[in-house]
Amino acid sequence: MYENNYSYNPEETHTSVPNYTQGNGGPTPEPPKKKGGRGAVKAVLAVCCMAAVSVGSIAGYKYIDEHGNPFSAKESPAVTANRQLPADDENEEKESANKELPKDNFVSESLISIQDRKETLTTQAIYRKVLPSVVGVTTVFEYQSQSFDFWSFGSDTVTEEVPGTGTGIILSEDGYILTNAHVVSSDSYGVGKKISVRLSDETEYDAVIVGYDRQTDLAVLKADAEGLVPAEFGSSDKLSVGDPALAIGNPLGFDLFGTLTAGYISGLDREISVNDTTMKLIQTDAAINNGNSGGPLINQFGQVIGINSMKLSSSYSSSSAMIEGLGFAIPIDDAKKIIDDLTSHGYVTGRPQLGITYKDLSQASTSYYSQNSASSGVQVVGVNENGPADKAGIKAGDIIVGADGELVSCGEDLKKAIKNHDAGDKIHLTIIRNRNYYDVDVMLEDVKRDSESK
Repeated sequence: MYENNYSYNPEETHTSVPNYTQGNGGPTPEPPKKKGGRGAVKAVLAVCCMAAVSVGSIAGYKYIDEHGNPFSAKESPAVTANRQLPADDENEEKESANKELPKDNFVSESLISIQDRKETLTTQAIYRKVLPSVVGVTTVFEYQSQSFDFWSFGSDTVTEEVPGTGTGIILSEDGYILTNAHVVSSDSYGVGKKISVRLSDETEYDAVIVGYDRQTDLAVLKADAEGLVPAEFGSSDKLSVGDPALAIGNPLGFDLFGTLTAGYISGLDREISVNDTTMKLIQTDAAINNGNSGGPLINQFGQVIGINSMKLSSSYSSSSAMIEGLGFAIPIDDAKKIIDDLTSHGYVTGRPQLGITYKDLSQASTSYYSQNSASSGVQVVGVNENGPADKAGIKAGDIIVGADGELVSCGEDLKKAIKNHDAGDKIHLTIIRNRNYYDVDVMLEDVKRDSESK
């Protein structure tokens, strides 16, 4: 059984300033200013991990290390404040973009209508009301592995399929379905190659991805179906700690399809950091397990008020208690705009992007530090072809150490700087390439599709 583990770590505070040395014969830009305090200190949970609860199939996912040349990139001109970025003859092979859906798969109206509270229902009545609006989601991922041939002493590339299961919520009679982004998209395997949905009456339909957004962990699917039963949605803004909360999902796969668990709203606006992204979530003690991802969190009126997404798991200490009853759901009021954008455009509008993938420099090798005179920063791993960073001349292998005059010591610093801008704004970056420092102005662009970039 695969469990998509996310590290749950408190925000690191980096205080060291990069060693700004003179480049090879050129002027050195003014170092970015060191940032002040990072706000309230977050509690540390020892030996905990945040587990995305998407998959309940018996087939286990196999981990794949993806290695690429971080220093190859397409040549692109750039205008910098201090120096022209040097040309590079090496080319980077670009991954093809996801196929765009036909325009008739998008809708202009909102599929979520927040309803007023009604009469309180019994648990049995809530289950009967909501179950027809819950689906099982099966995603088939593909990965390639090397098979060694002992007779020829060579190896062959073998493509294998790995299935995973999650849960979804019906948005409309004609087949729009809400789930989590990590149900249909994986860090290790990319976007699922085949998706199907299963209704509570065991009817199955093929489905396509209308849009997904990893930052908010939301995805919208479209099945070629009619006469489905849409869920009724209530306001998550009206929740109080202590309100009843129920979850319906498919823990460990479809053998346990439609499992109901019950509890309470344990907390509101919980700031949970997953993969360098901070989300404000509903906390509940209603049991949420692998396979529940994308399923509904329901109030006492039979209304969906959240999308179950993750839980805290593993032991709290090395000697005793296991963590139980810490599940988290995305509030529906917060998710509504994202869902509307995904169903209307296939992406989240107005969100600025640099068009890169990156990792903290602390995750790179020590030898790479010494080669580039930096002990902290963000290393560019990939650059989207014809994206904002590519147009500005940024290449894979560059190290971003400053943004708008402030120090960038980790990915969270860069994300915060980008969030201060809108699409169409310019962001001023300081980068290191081959021990030289450059100032680069990048025109941020709207994220047209989720490209796993920042």
